[in-house]
Amino acid sequence: MIKKIILFTLFIALTACTKQGFNQQNTMVPRKAVNIKIFDPITNSAGVGDYTIIKDQGYQGIIVFNLGSDLYTAFDLGCPYINPNECQTPMTVENGTGQMSCANCSNDDISFTQYQTAVTIEEGGVEKTYALRQYSAFLEGGGLRITNF
Repeated sequence: MIKKIILFTLFIALTACTKQGFNQQNTMVPRKAVNIKIFDPITNSAGVGDYTIIKDQGYQGIIVFNLGSDLYTAFDLGCPYINPNECQTPMTVENGTGQMSCANCSNDDISFTQYQTAVTIEEGGVEKTYALRQYSAFLEGGGLRITNF
């Protein structure tokens, strides 16, 4: 009986685990498999706040920010609050700041940064929050691994 209780508890504990922050249901950006490693100046000499854009990865490309202390964050450049069938171009990125917007598809003043990653919009009297699709980014073997696995 004790073995059954232990096995049941272990089963519940293991199946309840998720990768924190990467199980996103609050974005319209389709999920695409991403598992790349880059060897880029952002990992060598870039300063805090610097970024690089990786085209042809993710759904609309990926922007990677250097947060300092060997920490990085990566986001898809697909617009998180516009249906992908209505907007098939990447977000615009303001040169030098990395500020992102859906200006190619929307006439609003909504923007995102590496720290401002979500927006709440009222749709039909209901508030909905949409977030950038985030990817895991970490140093690995002299390069930067970007993945959603």
